[in-house]
Amino acid sequence: MSRNKGRVKAKVQRHQNALEAQQHLSSVISDVSMPMVARRNAARHLVKTSSRNRLPLPVSQRHWICRGCTVLLVPGTTARVRIRAGQRTTTCLECGRVRRLGGGPKSHRGSSDD
Repeated sequence: MSRNKGRVKAKVQRHQNALEAQQHLSSVISDVSMPMVARRNAARHLVKTSSRNRLPLPVSQRHWICRGCTVLLVPGTTARVRIRAGQRTTTCLECGRVRRLGGGPKSHRGSSDD
């Protein structure tokens, strides 16, 4: 077996381990019966694991982790969520970072009479 084959196998194994770790941490974050401290630590470790292995955050967790301070965003506790004119605005209460999701008002879709 050549040296490169061993490196490729190791790389694939690291990638698989990172994906398994992401799945486990996502399940910890989603489990509301877990203590809040454990869920916060899982969110922090999820961001760290994803960035180290160049993996995107899981879609289910992407919107509920602050990009500024990597804290778990829980509406009413660590985040303020407002919906206005079709746009969801999530504000992190730890660092104050604002994230806007959605297209906003649909006024640009009106009929054009030009």
